[in-house]
Amino acid sequence: MTDDPNDGGTDSWNSGGAAALAMYAPEVLTAYGLLVSVRPLGVHDELLESPEVAAYAEQFGTASGVDDQVRERFERAAGDRSAAVADMVWISDVAPRVRGALDALFGPSDEWPGRRRYPVADTQVAITGFTRSIGLLDTLDADRTDAAQAALALTDAVRRTPGEVPGSTVEAVHELLTPAEAVGVVLGAALH
Repeated sequence: MTDDPNDGGTDSWNSGGAAALAMYAPEVLTAYGLLVSVRPLGVHDELLESPEVAAYAEQFGTASGVDDQVRERFERAAGDRSAAVADMVWISDVAPRVRGALDALFGPSDEWPGRRRYPVADTQVAITGFTRSIGLLDTLDADRTDAAQAALALTDAVRRTPGEVPGSTVEAVHELLTPAEAVGVVLGAALH
C-alpha cells in the first residue's frame, strides 16, 4: 500500500506520536515543545512537589474538579504564586494526555520535546500559544456518523486514561479517521 499521509495508510499510523504531531500539526508541535520547556520564575521544586500541590493536581483533571478544602490548602501553600503553580499543574495534566494518546495511536515515539524546563516570567504565554495553535486545526466532519463515534470514543479515552487507549478504539480510529483527524481529536480532547 502506498502511503499518502492524509489517507490513513498503514505507514501513517506507525510513525510514533511525536512524528505524527510533526506531520499533521507542526505548529502545535512547536508550541508543545515550548509548553513543556517552561517553568515559572521563582517557583521551585519544593513547592511544585509539596503535598498540597500534589493533592490539587490529583483532583485537577477529574470530572468533579478540585474540592474547596484542597483548593484552600493549595492556595495557602502557593501563596502569591498560585496562578503560576496552577499553570504548571495544567501543563502536567495536558502534556501526558497528548503524549500518551498519540503514542497509543501512532506507536511509541523515539523522543518528545522538552527535556529541561527554563524559568520564564509568564507561563501563560506558552499555554496561550499552545491552545491557539490547536484552535487553528481543521475540525472533523460531523456528517460522518461512524467517524464521529470513533472520535467520541477517542475523546473519552484521552480524558480518562490517555496512555491506555483501548485497542478497539485504536482500531476504529485507524479505520474511520485520517491520521490528521485523529491528531486533531486528541489535541482537542486534551484541552477539555
